[in-house]
Amino acid sequence: MKTVTKSLIAASIVGLVGTGGLATATIVGAENGGSTTDPMSSLVDKIASTFNLDKSKVQAVFDADRSAREAEREKQMSERLQTLVDDGTITALQKTAIEAKLAELKKERKADRETWKDLTDEQRKAKMEEKRTELENWAKEQGLDLSKLKGVFGGSGGRGGMHE
Repeated sequence: MKTVTKSLIAASIVGLVGTGGLATATIVGAENGGSTTDPMSSLVDKIASTFNLDKSKVQAVFDADRSAREAEREKQMSERLQTLVDDGTITALQKTAIEAKLAELKKERKADRETWKDLTDEQRKAKMEEKRTELENWAKEQGLDLSKLKGVFGGSGGRGGMHE
């Protein structure tokens, strides 16, 4: 019974933490020197020690939750792109190209995470401008109008490809 209660407490905390907890952990990690690549690891440690839980099990709960939220975001993006196809804003081929580009950008972000953290604000801004220009050029090659895709690649329409 105790294990079930502890598991429910941990799961409830994970549910409450959500995206806000990720932002908080990122800020706290940055303030504390950011020695880890996983911004949630200090929170995992705190939950495991506070409730006397196995850290690997707590981490597994966080990882599963992260994967589920990521899959849900990808599903919602695919549905949003399909709506744009149905509306005639983009073609099915363009939808496929956008999905491939989003996957490529995600992979790039993960690969660049370590190198970007050591950049100055000016260097980071220059890199982001370079990425934006690359995306705009790619969109032109695909015959896409980025102004009609607000939020698909990040920006004012919500989280997306450029800001994960």
